[in-house]
Amino acid sequence: MKKATRLLIIALLLIMSTINASAIPMAALDTHSIETGILSVLYQAPQTSTTKIMIENGSKRVFYNLPSDRTEESFALLMGDGKYKISILEHVTGNQYRPVQTETLQVNIKDYNTLFLSSVQEIRWHEEMAAIQKAAELTDGLTTDLEKVAAVYEYMVRNISYDYDKIPTLTSSYLPDVDSIFLSNKGICYDYASLFAAMLRSVGVPAKMAKGYAAKMEEYHAWNEVMVDGEWRTIDTTIDAAYRQAGQSIEMFKNNAEFSKTGEA
Repeated sequence: MKKATRLLIIALLLIMSTINASAIPMAALDTHSIETGILSVLYQAPQTSTTKIMIENGSKRVFYNLPSDRTEESFALLMGDGKYKISILEHVTGNQYRPVQTETLQVNIKDYNTLFLSSVQEIRWHEEMAAIQKAAELTDGLTTDLEKVAAVYEYMVRNISYDYDKIPTLTSSYLPDVDSIFLSNKGICYDYASLFAAMLRSVGVPAKMAKGYAAKMEEYHAWNEVMVDGEWRTIDTTIDAAYRQAGQSIEMFKNNAEFSKTGEA
């Protein structure tokens, strides 16, 4: 675990142990899709401070930002069944946050794979997007998930280029914008993985965004895992686009042993 993450967790736990979470609620939890493992949050975050959501199940916890320019976000409950604790956290000072609202939910997911068909914060999509309409066009008439995966993959590795100029501009709160990536035909690994997952999800193929480390990459990386014939297969469109656009051939499915996953969406 990175040092900054450890410090954030410690600060959050110290604050939560001393402050009463009875402040005016800032959010409402929409649980209509809870059986599919998706939690939606309706909220109004202040412009002047950072707001986070902490999702816990047992000893596991994850944090997400709640951007002030949005009023709704959806998150996949990736920790399986059980009692979840959902906390809305308001920035106090430095790396310290205080809870302004806490709720618990009992979650029993009917089909774990449906988690990876939905629109969520890091893979946000809807039918009107140009990228999603392109996915429908590419897969029109195709009957198997393998055919759909291959069609979207070929489009991406031939048309989406790596955006080296984007790296210096990124902040820790950056989130991919599926249509902006698609329309500009460029992005970083985070963007490739988000776009690929969104396009596949929109045509009914379960797809994950995986994060961690890859044998061919020195930096923190993002790639995809897709469900094909009942098996999760690894695909890295970022690396493959570089090979294809240089006129070299490369296999679509990767060796899982070459990837070390630390998170997923």
